[in-house]
Amino acid sequence: MSAETKVLSTSTRTNLEALKHHMKKLGFKYYKEMNGWVTFGARLMMNGKGVAPENCISINVRFMNIQADLWSFDLISKLPEAKQAILNFYEAEGITE
Repeated sequence: MSAETKVLSTSTRTNLEALKHHMKKLGFKYYKEMNGWVTFGARLMMNGKGVAPENCISINVRFMNIQADLWSFDLISKLPEAKQAILNFYEAEGITE
């Protein structure tokens, strides 16, 4: 069996770096990329499978799909700005739906 890895294009990687920088300014310190999803988290917690992000926003880099799991009021109040940063990423990627 071979593990297939998907490499992101240079432009996508550049757009992700811009999004990562903006999300860091909003208070998201944790950043993880896996299976086409990028997760920005405020902190880490232990779960049954190891370490997982807590207070996080996950976006799909191929489709317009966002998941948010925020419990901190500070981060909830920043959600409109985070949403706009994510929409800017999708627009730069040419994803409209």
